[in-house]
Amino acid sequence: MTAAFFVLFTAALAWRVYQLVRSPRLPNWAVTVTIAAFALAFLAQQRGVTTWFDGLTAPGGARLANNGLLSCGVCSLLIFFLGSALGPRQARRVALELVPLAAAIAVLTVALAITPVPLRGAALGPDTVHEPGIALFYFAGGAYLVYAITACAVWIVRYQRVADPHLRTGLRIGAASLVAAAAGSVFRALYLVVAWVFDVTVPALLWLGVPLVILGSVLFLAGITYPGVRARLAAVVRRRRHRADHHRLAPLWTMLVAAYPSIVLRTPPGNGLRDRFAVHRRYYRRVIEIRDGLVQLSPYLEADLASLAADDPSAAAAALRAALARQASGEVSDGRAKLVLPGGGADLESDVRPLLSLSATLAGKEN
Repeated sequence: MTAAFFVLFTAALAWRVYQLVRSPRLPNWAVTVTIAAFALAFLAQQRGVTTWFDGLTAPGGARLANNGLLSCGVCSLLIFFLGSALGPRQARRVALELVPLAAAIAVLTVALAITPVPLRGAALGPDTVHEPGIALFYFAGGAYLVYAITACAVWIVRYQRVADPHLRTGLRIGAASLVAAAAGSVFRALYLVVAWVFDVTVPALLWLGVPLVILGSVLFLAGITYPGVRARLAAVVRRRRHRADHHRLAPLWTMLVAAYPSIVLRTPPGNGLRDRFAVHRRYYRRVIEIRDGLVQLSPYLEADLASLAADDPSAAAAALRAALARQASGEVSDGRAKLVLPGGGADLESDVRPLLSLSATLAGKEN
């Protein structure tokens, strides 16, 4: 489980770094820092790393690093929403959000300093809850997390109203993760308050808190990776469709290139190998070349190829062959190019459908 979590965090971080390189804006910086902070916090609480880090720094150093990184991660997530929503006003608001973060980390440091050395790395429990340093440490860390997580949840509710559907799903999953994590922090705070006010420890409050924090971590990973995974899957599907459509357009393209060799776009020197693997580029080139060929052939066309290709591909194929025959015979045309397959669809894919139908009909007749 630990290895799986770390692999997922690493994959999410690598994806965000890639996005950051492409667009180094404040929101991208913030969400990258969020994932990095959460990944390091998760690493800091592993037993082997804790022992190594405490030996490198001082007893309790790993626990301070873990809580400090969690606070930084949640603050960065809040800054992400602020940077996305506030526009020109974001700098001042971001600076204001750093104040409670700095105060929380300062209190955590002081709390650790006043804790007896043998107890600095101890977890919260019945034997340690009445130690002032430990109680202050966990209460301060939990209080800041509840504040920042609640603020993030509020911004998620606002932001998801205008987000696209895929991002909206990721935001809802993220909101659920924050609610779970906040609930876990609240239960831990209640455990402290009840122990100090009523001198009674209620283990159930800690037992409820730990699963909620774990659930929050799982949902957070799911929320931040969902839009990217969905986008990658959509890109794979689109790539496969473009590769197939490039092949399906070959009969129509071949006929037009035979009549008008000049429509073939030149490939810059040194780009030949890259073009072999650039599926989208080759697809768009073929569509452009076919349209150029149809425009040059249009003076010989006696029918509305656009309507025929959509309603009767066989008739469109016959009209195209007749026009090619007249062009090949040297027949003189009026030289006026017509608008062939003018498009007007919702996207390029819908504009290409008549070309695919026409090409399929030509291929069937050739076979």
